[in-house]
Formats: sequence, C-alpha cells, structure tokens
Amino acid sequence: AEPEAISVVDGRGEPVVVSGRSELSASPARLARSGKPTVAVAAWAGPWPVDERWWDPSQHRRRARFQLVDHQGCAHLVAVESGSWWLEATYD
Repeated sequence: AEPEAISVVDGRGEPVVVSGRSELSASPARLARSGKPTVAVAAWAGPWPVDERWWDPSQHRRRARFQLVDHQGCAHLVAVESGSWWLEATYD
C-alpha cells in the first residue's frame, strides 16, 4: 500500500517537527488521518533516522521513522520526510 499523509501534533496542537539531528520539537500527542477521528498517542518510540543513497545527490533521501501506539492499542509505523508525516503501516 502507498503511504498515507497524516498529521502528528503535540499536546498544544502544534505539528511535531524533527530536526536534521533527529531531535523532536515535542512529544507526539495525537495522530490525525483524513476522514478518520483523531486518536491520542499513548506511547511512542523513535526516531530511527534513515539516510538513503547519500552518495547519489539525485536519489538521496533522509527521513525518520517512529512507532506510535494509540489509546486503543493499535501500533502505527510512521515516517517524517521533508517536514511531512506519512503512515506506512498499522498493526492492530
């Protein structure tokens, strides 16, 4: 499946940002998907930075992956790349 664009925000409703040094602006508090209710994040792990094809400027990609567990116990594998969050998989 193709990754789905999502929103990950902190406790104040501000987007969570990941710096180039893999530092978070705040802890993830809520995850929002288009057309679905926003869910509270009960636990999270990461970031796991990925620096792909660093030797090839035309195909170089940097992103950070996280696992977010919502209040219902579903685990979500998400990634942030160029400031955009993506849902890659959900495990229930």
